[in-house]
Amino acid sequence: MNGIFTELPQIVLTQPEGWKLGTYIGLVASMSNIAPLILVFSKCIFRKQSLNVILINYIVIIIGMSSCLLLVFFWSNTTYIYNRNRSLALFILTFFLALLDCTSMVTFSHYMTRFRREFTSALFLGESLTMVIPSLLAMMQGNGQLTCVPSSNNDTTIAIYETARFSVSIYFLCIFFILVVSFIAFVLLQWTKIAQTSSQDATKEPMMLETNNENTMNIMIDSDSTIKSQRHKLTPLLYLLLLSGSAYTSSIIFGMVFSISAYVLMPYGHQVFYLGTILSPWMFSLVWLFGTIKPFVAKRYLLLLIILGSITFSFELTLAFKSPCPPFINTMKGNVLILVIWLSTFLLLGYPRLVIANYVRLHSSNGMFWFGANVQFGALMGSIIAYLLVETFSLFKEQLPCEKIQC
Repeated sequence: MNGIFTELPQIVLTQPEGWKLGTYIGLVASMSNIAPLILVFSKCIFRKQSLNVILINYIVIIIGMSSCLLLVFFWSNTTYIYNRNRSLALFILTFFLALLDCTSMVTFSHYMTRFRREFTSALFLGESLTMVIPSLLAMMQGNGQLTCVPSSNNDTTIAIYETARFSVSIYFLCIFFILVVSFIAFVLLQWTKIAQTSSQDATKEPMMLETNNENTMNIMIDSDSTIKSQRHKLTPLLYLLLLSGSAYTSSIIFGMVFSISAYVLMPYGHQVFYLGTILSPWMFSLVWLFGTIKPFVAKRYLLLLIILGSITFSFELTLAFKSPCPPFINTMKGNVLILVIWLSTFLLLGYPRLVIANYVRLHSSNGMFWFGANVQFGALMGSIIAYLLVETFSLFKEQLPCEKIQC
């Protein structure tokens, strides 16, 4: 799904919906949250039975691979419905591709409990790569590059998009191969000995020492595990608050920020918009790096980071309401300031998500399942709020590329 949103500047050039296509795709993707919702209900109804996340992972990856492969051939097809052409094929395939995104956040998170705690950050590294790799592909493609050319009467300027180095179909084919690699990686984790040394069960095996030291080492390992659990112990109320925190941060990062990016960044120029959208995925890689170095922080610092991230997001939301005439436009100070604030939001709200995952994992064997469910719930709520603000109430005014507005 990140791949589709990254490719939107190229897709909208040929599709009848134009720039509204992003909003429609976001709404279609939100509908696919029906899959994790079914998983949550199943978890609540059949409490004595565990979900077969391995089978579910196989199913959703295969559905995602099939949908992405079909996009290679049918992404540009339109259907005449209600007196106009619509990108029906794109919407249908997007829905099934989004099923992979929405469901995997829940099932992959739960699957990670099979491995040692320090490997939880690998889930977030993979999450960051789902944004970094498409952005790299878009940069190689020349996606979104344009030139502002004076119109014939010289009163206005128009945006001329540069020809891409390769087509949208080739781009989707590259995303398909990434999903193939993901499928192969999951098969290797399941059916080979590669991951055995990193599994939870492996940590329980006695270390190969001299016979008279084996019992002593086992006691030390168990004691160390108990000390870590006690240090990061959660009360039921705090556990629920942390899960709510994961939903809140996800509602901003995955539900709202990208939906209002054009209204926040475009008034400061297309170059700022381009840098903001290209650099923001790399912030998730920094989050993974921070999480590897410091997987836990005190709860008060966790709250402080979320508050700071909320402040930076509130500032971005204010700029979106003031679009297309926010403060400090057409100044270097404004360009630098908005980029720093924009990128800081991803760090300040992204890192707490990783720390919360580590906390809830230690608290409960089902902690990661409910973490993934709350992430998806937050993303859904954020996307609905963004859709209402942008489409239903039309509270934001977009500045088109190369458009000159007197403020």
